[in-house]
Amino acid sequence: MSSAVEASVRRYGETEPRLHAFAHFDAENSLLLEAALIATAATGALVRMPVGVKDIFDTAGAPTERGSALYAGRIAESDADVVRNLRAAGAVIVGKTVTAELAFYHPGPTRNPWNLSRTPGGSSMGSAAAVAAGVVPMAIGSQTNGSVIRPAAFCGVVGFKPSSGRLSRAGMFEFSRTLDSVGGFARSVREVAALAGAMAGEEFSRWWSDDRAAPRLAALRTSDWGKADDAARERFQGDVDRLAVAGGPLEWPAPPIGLDDAPAVLRTIMLFEAARALAADVRGREDRVSDTARRALGEGAAISEDTYGAAIRERERLIAAFAAWSANYDAILTLPALGEAPTIETTGDPRFCSRWSLIGAPAIVIPSGLGPNRLPLGLQLIGAPGDDRRLLAAAAWCEATLPPIGRPPL
Repeated sequence: MSSAVEASVRRYGETEPRLHAFAHFDAENSLLLEAALIATAATGALVRMPVGVKDIFDTAGAPTERGSALYAGRIAESDADVVRNLRAAGAVIVGKTVTAELAFYHPGPTRNPWNLSRTPGGSSMGSAAAVAAGVVPMAIGSQTNGSVIRPAAFCGVVGFKPSSGRLSRAGMFEFSRTLDSVGGFARSVREVAALAGAMAGEEFSRWWSDDRAAPRLAALRTSDWGKADDAARERFQGDVDRLAVAGGPLEWPAPPIGLDDAPAVLRTIMLFEAARALAADVRGREDRVSDTARRALGEGAAISEDTYGAAIRERERLIAAFAAWSANYDAILTLPALGEAPTIETTGDPRFCSRWSLIGAPAIVIPSGLGPNRLPLGLQLIGAPGDDRRLLAAAAWCEATLPPIGRPPL
């Protein structure tokens, strides 16, 4: 019987010519590292577990090109903190997964393993697709707006974005210093909790509880509800009804005042900070950046300090309002995306993630069904800021209550 790393190498060879999930895959060194772990009887929370790393996290001695011609040929000198912690837990970093350009919107080459004509989402596209296709059981991603939750929903895997600041960003490419967050992908809630704990360098018990009492849940549609596809809205209501039968009625509270304006606030902060973070790297090399990124960075450069300051203050107000509002619930249920994965010229619309990314709340998506095109639909759960363990417990209960969706055909 082959090992997990051997299986990963074999599955990479089977899928990569069509999937294009990896920017760099190091089969030889991965197998050598696994052999060394066996020879030394190494232990750890993820010992000999193959893990993919989004190509915006520095990985010592390996390319870290951030999906952009600006950084072609860049080799990281040291590991990002989360990568170092994964190695300490015994994980084998098998390769760097594709990111959308600059971890933003312009798509990379990765395809959705459920249908190769569809996007896997972005910007953590390679990580989501690699887990869905069974190349790796776990992968690192990041989220500034919707870059973990959306691709996980489109690819039918579990995606988790912990509370803002919960995981170190040292050694991670900066797009927006206020909004960037580390996240991860796995095949189950328990596995993504184990990944988060290992990335944090903490005991699993800091993230996981075996208590499976029915959680106290609320459901929220937001003002964007009407923009979602019929199939997504029907799936969401069906999920809510099934969970209510299993655990009791859900509440439908009115959201905090101003929450529906959050996407515009997020865009102001994100683009203001990105324009300034990338200004030196882009100057004089604008031809190496896509039109999509150039337009966005130009928009950000034109935002005034006063407008940015007002957006930061509104974010702080919303964080306080949401913390008080959400404390009564183990999780708030909402949509993760407009519907099934769209075609490959886009990575999809992040609007159902923007509110939670702005306020730094923990968010997780679990697969909950298939749409009319036999593509995954998901259920997003949001927790109170800092209450990641409680959110993961609620997600595990929901995962056990909803039916599995199976594996992609690739």
